[in-house]
Amino acid sequence: MKKIKTLFSFFFVLVGVFMLTTACDPISDTPDQLTDDVHNIIPPDILVKFKNLGIEINGGKTPPNIEGTYNFSPCILVKSNFSDGFSPGTKFADMKLTFSKQDNAKLTVVCDYIQAVEIGSGLGSFITGTGRKFSVYAEILGTYQNKPFKSVIIFSGEIAEGGIKNLQEALLVTVEAPGTIKRGEGRLFKDGDGFSERMLETRIQNLRGTSSKELKSMGVTTTQQAY
Repeated sequence: MKKIKTLFSFFFVLVGVFMLTTACDPISDTPDQLTDDVHNIIPPDILVKFKNLGIEINGGKTPPNIEGTYNFSPCILVKSNFSDGFSPGTKFADMKLTFSKQDNAKLTVVCDYIQAVEIGSGLGSFITGTGRKFSVYAEILGTYQNKPFKSVIIFSGEIAEGGIKNLQEALLVTVEAPGTIKRGEGRLFKDGDGFSERMLETRIQNLRGTSSKELKSMGVTTTQQAY
């Protein structure tokens, strides 16, 4: 009987140690290997919609260093999950994308981009990944016709010498406003040639984008976000 009590005591000690160690790890108890911070900006139903769009989500807490500026070109529509009048294969405006201030202890990174006349500046983002593959998650707060809305953008790819392989971008609205697309609606894009080259510029602020008028004359669509 004493041996049995000792075994039970040892068992409960092991359980306690396991609970303490996992409680300190923000992603050990999440099957998808995403952090609590990511789950806080992407509700479960929206995460399902991201996966249904087809974007590769790379979980894990050892992402590669992705700091740099990249040329996401050609930016090709893969899929919309609502009727938006654009067919798969439509070319959208090229994107210049910068990742900076990556912190793998906090799993954070700063994201900036320029796409035609649209600018995302200093977006505090979260990063997950393992090996050479990564995903970056940024919540975008905006206004449309003086009404606030929220959306989440995900970038996924594989870092390689000279750039990023198979870079994808997906955007879904999480809080809609009158005139924006509806909650849970969004689009998936890919780099059409499968490789986003690293640029010499260290920040997108050093770049001058092509005007919306010039892009439209080239047959390029400039509307991408939540409206």
